[in-house]
Amino acid sequence: MTTLIVTFVLVVGLALAVLLSVAAPPMRARGSRLVARLDALAERWAPVLVRSAHRARLRAARGAEQLGQRVTAHRAGSGDETRAVRAR
Repeated sequence: MTTLIVTFVLVVGLALAVLLSVAAPPMRARGSRLVARLDALAERWAPVLVRSAHRARLRAARGAEQLGQRVTAHRAGSGDETRAVRAR
């Protein structure tokens, strides 16, 4: 049941997004209050969404850097042990 509800919400949301992306310019030209409200809402929330996306990118970059350091340390450690075994 939950999957059905989530699917319904996603499909309806996508349909509204497509409808508004097509219908918004002519409605905006006629001075639609609905589109004006949606534009105001988008302007209010855009900085919040941009900041959260920026934080997510920074978090991902930090994680990738840490993983790279761990892999490098692991390879360096493995290389030393391999050389020591070969030397014997």
